[in-house]
Amino acid sequence: MMTALTERVLAASVAGVCPQAPPGMQQYQDQLVGWVKWAVIGLLALGALVSLAGILVGRLFSHPHASRAGAMGLAVVVLCAILFVTILGVVNGIVGSGC
Repeated sequence: MMTALTERVLAASVAGVCPQAPPGMQQYQDQLVGWVKWAVIGLLALGALVSLAGILVGRLFSHPHASRAGAMGLAVVVLCAILFVTILGVVNGIVGSGC
């Protein structure tokens, strides 16, 4: 069991760690992260549009399998969007910018 002093020392040592990109790499890191974010957002939007189109086509042509696949696709897109936001929060928590 940790004592109060040990907990304070551990918290101070973890709070004092500020990860930084190597000199000259921050610009490229920001650019790469920006590309990845926009690519994921684009793929999520494309997946949502395709899923909605599947639902619409299934309803118009009385094809229940297409509607079901579109609904499942839309659910997967929503779950992926939630996971994307969660992962961004975790990465920002690890890397941080408050140093």
